[in-house]
Amino acid sequence: MKHLIISFILIIFCPVSKNLVQAGTYGPAGTKIYIHNLEGYTPSDNNYYVSKDGDDDNPGTIDDPWLTIQNGLDQLSPGNTLNIMEGTYNEKLFVVTSGTEGNIICIKNYNDDVVIISGEGITESEAIIEIYDVSYITIEGLTLAHSEMLDAKGILIDGNCDNIIIKDNNIYDINFSEDPGAEVTDETNAQPIIVFGSDDSDPIENLVIDHNEIFNSRTGYSEALAVNGNVDGFEVINNHIHDISNIGIDLIGHEGTCGIPSNDQARNGLVKGNIVHDCISDYATSGGIYVDGGKDIIITNNLSYHNGYGIEIGCENIGKTTSNITVRNNLFYNNEICAIAVGGFDYPDGSGKVVDCHILNNTCLKNDFSDGGMGEMYFTYIENGTVENNIFYLSDQDIFAYAELSQDNLQMDYNLFYSESGNLYVTWNDQEYNSFEDFVVGTGLNTNSIVDNPLLVSSSISSPDFHLQNGSPAINAGNPDFIADAGETDLDGEDRILHGKVDIGADESTFGTSISNIKTRNDVLLFPNPGSEFINVLYEREMNKGKLYYDIINSHGKLLIHHDFSNGLIDVSHLNPGTYLIIIKDKQDKILCRGRFIKN
Repeated sequence: MKHLIISFILIIFCPVSKNLVQAGTYGPAGTKIYIHNLEGYTPSDNNYYVSKDGDDDNPGTIDDPWLTIQNGLDQLSPGNTLNIMEGTYNEKLFVVTSGTEGNIICIKNYNDDVVIISGEGITESEAIIEIYDVSYITIEGLTLAHSEMLDAKGILIDGNCDNIIIKDNNIYDINFSEDPGAEVTDETNAQPIIVFGSDDSDPIENLVIDHNEIFNSRTGYSEALAVNGNVDGFEVINNHIHDISNIGIDLIGHEGTCGIPSNDQARNGLVKGNIVHDCISDYATSGGIYVDGGKDIIITNNLSYHNGYGIEIGCENIGKTTSNITVRNNLFYNNEICAIAVGGFDYPDGSGKVVDCHILNNTCLKNDFSDGGMGEMYFTYIENGTVENNIFYLSDQDIFAYAELSQDNLQMDYNLFYSESGNLYVTWNDQEYNSFEDFVVGTGLNTNSIVDNPLLVSSSISSPDFHLQNGSPAINAGNPDFIADAGETDLDGEDRILHGKVDIGADESTFGTSISNIKTRNDVLLFPNPGSEFINVLYEREMNKGKLYYDIINSHGKLLIHHDFSNGLIDVSHLNPGTYLIIIKDKQDKILCRGRFIKN
């Protein structure tokens, strides 16, 4: 269908509240989010039991439990809970009865018992648990494993299914073949969790996939967790997905899953707090998180590392769109190709296009470990996109981005770039830029961005810490007009804006700012700012070792003035009102410092 957790995670990721947004409210640009209040869930008193020591002729009580899970499922009514006692059950299951609002059906492990449902040797059905055309179902606390066959599935949700909760489960060894060396083609697929919104008119709504671990699965050209088709209102939150042979999380549209094209998109979704790593393929480029044809989705506060792409926003089907995707407050590091890929892979002849995609306040650290030349971002084609308030800490390739085409109405600004060597390279629409300044002048992008060390607590790939140190130039340096969405938080779950202005990157530092801690080696202090006649330039004394020059660049990237100065004053009286980039250089044209100036 498609092309080791580490100790610091416990420090930088706080538990995500399940009450961040109430059901039926709206996020940015009208994105509707459905949130279940899982904290208040209590199983029904109508409890039934399954045990390896039971008998299917028993009444299913705790003293006289049933033997098989399927027998228990066949006898449930709305409001019942099926408690499964410790052991390994070699079954593939069908949920046949719906719960109702206020009377859900819950299938769960009993009393924290370790319950393994194994599909080993069972080939009559594809899924270990199939949920088809039933609603108000919760699957909780189970381990699903050992299904090896073409189109093997762990949990299948299909048809008209509302109010489904999949939480606190472990799913592994869901493989398309028993043979680890089997050839992979586009017909070889396996899916640990797959949701098909296949009903033409009635979407799957109020779907929650929460706190599951999915791992060690050979999925062929499929993915570990996919939401596909007519699904309107879903959460994929707090899951740990790793060691998958292709894509980690996939949000899909336009594949004919339902028969009405306008309904055939996963939409109005929240993807939050997931940890995705080691989703690497040797036959395709696999995203840790992938949006292919979805729309109106918020992807926030996730950690994605050592995957093919950290995240890819694309659209594989010609003539179709992926739209209104917000990627914010995420951490991407040490991914194979790049941190963030945006656009149809072969637009316009081989794919659809991406529109209205917003990349905000992410931290990207040393991606493109394959040395493939993409760096931190890879663009094919995007319309009406925003790339703002992000940290891009480059790998030793010193490459920021590779863009195949011109990007229509792309707003890219207030980012922070850093390479340890001091070099920065960009390939943009067949034009190569060998410095940040050339990139700004040539494209008109990033006129208010910063080139400086963000002072992360640790930039080590083996033990990164994405928090900002006191004195980081990223503090309070984001777009001054940025407004956080209701409930939006930084990587720690703290307020997105402190001290009145958003920080660049995923961490909103608790450190305040002052003149003393924003004057770093590569910053220049301009005052008055805003100003109208002359501005003073303050810079470190070590820079003043000869004649200096300044460049003034407008918001479209055009160089307006290149002039020498000796008394620290720049005449701006002739400039039109607006925002400008001022770059201070020495006589060898080496950049010493730079800053943003507002002419009033």
